[in-house]
Amino acid sequence: MRTLHTCLLYICILSISLFVFSCTTDPSRLASSKSEQLPYKVISGTVMYPNNLYFPARVRMEIKLIARNISTQQELPIVSQSIRNPQRFPVNFILRYDAQDIVRSNEYAITVELYREIETTPYLISPSLVLPTLQGDESIVVELQPPPR
Repeated sequence: MRTLHTCLLYICILSISLFVFSCTTDPSRLASSKSEQLPYKVISGTVMYPNNLYFPARVRMEIKLIARNISTQQELPIVSQSIRNPQRFPVNFILRYDAQDIVRSNEYAITVELYREIETTPYLISPSLVLPTLQGDESIVVELQPPPR
């Protein structure tokens, strides 16, 4: 009987040690997972609303990161975010973009447009805010204003 208990004890110790060693992280796998991280960068910001204007009940805010070719001035949207019916201002936003989409021959800008429900022309816009460099993790402040008439 004693040898049976001893045998069971050895089996338990062996299985626990195998379990512990199988759960440890291999440092080489950890280093390779860091190199496989996604190449996303982030722009965060705050949109300010002019205090002296009426705030409609149902609105949609479009925030876009736009690439503008320096030689042709052609614009191409890189990423956008739509926020429906923000309850109060300032509104915070986060745009996540692929760093591989950034090309040196372009300049990049953030635009914000606020639309009233079922309208196609913006109620308020932001001036195109040109970003000098896109290093990632930038934070900006955008102020809305009435569009030029």
